[in-house]
Amino acid sequence: MPIPFLRLNIVPPPKTPLQAALWTCAGPLALVFAYSCSYNLLLFAPSIYLLQIYDRVLSSRSGATLMLLTLIVAFTVVIGGILDALRRVVLGRLGAWFEDRLRPNVLSASLECAFRGDPSRAPEAYRHLTVLRQFMESSASPMLFDALWAPLFLIVLFLVHPLLGMIAACSVLVSFGLTLASGLLTEDALARSGTALSRSYGRLATAVANIHMIRTMGMFDGAARQIQQAALDARNEQDLAQQRSEIIMLLAKPIRALAQVLIMGAAAWLVVDYGSNPAIIFASSLLFSRAIAPVEGAVTAWKALTTALEAYRKLDGMLAANCPAAEDPGIRPEWPRGDLVVDNVSLELRQAGHFLLKNVSFRLAPGECLGIIGSSGSGKSVLGQIIAGISSPTGGRVLLDKVDVSMLREGQRGRYLGYLPQDINLFGETIKDNIGRLDDTDPAKLVEAAKLAGIHDTIMHMPEAYDTAVPNGGFGFSRGYRQRLGLARAMFGEPRLVVLDEPNSSLDYVGERVLLDAIEQMKITNTTVVVITHRMGILAATDKIAIMQGGTMLAFGASEEIFERHLSRPQVPSQMPSQVMQDEPGGAVGASLEPAVP
Repeated sequence: MPIPFLRLNIVPPPKTPLQAALWTCAGPLALVFAYSCSYNLLLFAPSIYLLQIYDRVLSSRSGATLMLLTLIVAFTVVIGGILDALRRVVLGRLGAWFEDRLRPNVLSASLECAFRGDPSRAPEAYRHLTVLRQFMESSASPMLFDALWAPLFLIVLFLVHPLLGMIAACSVLVSFGLTLASGLLTEDALARSGTALSRSYGRLATAVANIHMIRTMGMFDGAARQIQQAALDARNEQDLAQQRSEIIMLLAKPIRALAQVLIMGAAAWLVVDYGSNPAIIFASSLLFSRAIAPVEGAVTAWKALTTALEAYRKLDGMLAANCPAAEDPGIRPEWPRGDLVVDNVSLELRQAGHFLLKNVSFRLAPGECLGIIGSSGSGKSVLGQIIAGISSPTGGRVLLDKVDVSMLREGQRGRYLGYLPQDINLFGETIKDNIGRLDDTDPAKLVEAAKLAGIHDTIMHMPEAYDTAVPNGGFGFSRGYRQRLGLARAMFGEPRLVVLDEPNSSLDYVGERVLLDAIEQMKITNTTVVVITHRMGILAATDKIAIMQGGTMLAFGASEEIFERHLSRPQVPSQMPSQVMQDEPGGAVGASLEPAVP
């Protein structure tokens, strides 16, 4: 009976997209290594040429030998130049391919990082990718391959004579030490300079975004002074790093020249006292130049190398931590229902130990509309963001047809969700892009969504209609117009769940009537609607009402029941449950209750 072999199923650790891309580059990099090997081996040709001239040509005085040797060495030099050019071309093409391969992953990781609450790091990924591509295309990259051959030139010098090898080895070690010192002495200063420069750019961006307020309130000079101070700090740190680098360079250049003189002097001494071939004076100088060239190049390329390594480390960590989840093939592409379950949802600020939401639970049937009201800071908007999948709870879950909404925000499944935030930000170049969610789609769906939001006629009166450009992210439009565009975007397609946060805050009477009709139309199509509001008129379209207080649900039930128990008549703020009818900016709206009573 054969003895079964013991098989070890060793599963390799999962690779990030960056590591996988580098692994794919192994073949081209091996080709570059082969080019570098041939190129560096051919660099011995000039030294061998000098030795042969002294050994063969000068002793025989043969012109034919000189011509033949010259042709051979000239051919090797040309071939070496071609190989050097080829490896640079390969590295350049490889850098472009590397960037194209990783750009989709980096974009996804950047957006995921911003979604998880760290938008400041999102643009960094693109900068890190550019740094890696530029390093692969720069002259610093071939130096890494040439550095592997520096020991070979030193070994040859030792073979010529140990004295020459010792002088060259000591010079290389000193140059390498200066390279390390340059990096260590300038690293902190450059990091502080980059931080100060980022701070200056951030202050400038903030000032530009609030320029009208700054000029109106007499803050212009102070804002400019802060921007200039951060820029001055960055320049001072940059100057400090530059001064330290210049000191290192001032030390490195004389040491290199001194080593060259010592090499030639030692070789001449060997010729005079030991009768060595006179060609070793020039050959040893060439070999020493080839041995120390990668180290000298490292002095100038050290910053590029350390920057590339740091960019690799940060980009790899970002890709590993922010890879978006793959779409679950088990989720059905089409849903006939929109059953919403909010199950014991809580949101805790762990560092502060404070709950923004605590144990919120309710259920909505398809086609029902829920109105969420409450005082400022009661958790209305936070709850709306969690229901819409914008934020994730620290406890509990939100289900739409037994599927967690966090699974719906990935890929194309987000079309089943609609969300209108308080602050309307428009994305895309045209009105069509904004309403259609940046997707080439059926124009009929665009028109349908625009008509629901009551904005179709206004769009058609524009010169370019739906192809009208959106100026400055939409801030060239009025707030009411932006709100209607955002409402059309939220209702675009066939969403199963739509969350509207203060949808009527900037609407006039006609706009509010259009909004009520739109909600009724969505209810007819079995779309579940959640409306967060402090204006009571829109509650006429709701089937259920929830009152929030301090992050908890004070009351929940049918609209008629909630109106009868809590909202039947205007009350003074002290009689209302935690001032649930307080206006979001802080003003009481008790007088606005009367028209909302059914």
